[in-house]
Amino acid sequence: MSKVREIKEIEESSRDYDLSIIETDPRFKQTTKEFWITLGVYLVFAACMIANLLLLNGSKIQVLGFPLWIFVEILIIVGFVTAVILLSTYVYKDMDITPEGKIYEKQKKKERKSKWILIQSRE
Repeated sequence: MSKVREIKEIEESSRDYDLSIIETDPRFKQTTKEFWITLGVYLVFAACMIANLLLLNGSKIQVLGFPLWIFVEILIIVGFVTAVILLSTYVYKDMDITPEGKIYEKQKKKERKSKWILIQSRE
């Protein structure tokens, strides 16, 4: 015997409903994914900074006139600025925040170029 769920009408002001009947918005999935990736990148950044300070503090080695720990801090910062640029370019997606919004797909390079050519030809 198969289980058939009873579909019942719910008033808008009612709070008596089953959460499993609510459709999941794909924007929530995307923002959750972006959050966990961002948190992971930040934790790696913080761990690298703390490890650098704990392991290289007091080192007498000089690199380009800087103490080694400061030089490594600069490299870590440059690396993670690059990571933020890569995240914002390839991981984060644009989306509409209205109630019926959607996630915008990124255009491929050829599509952008053809649109640009089309706009230029109209002028």
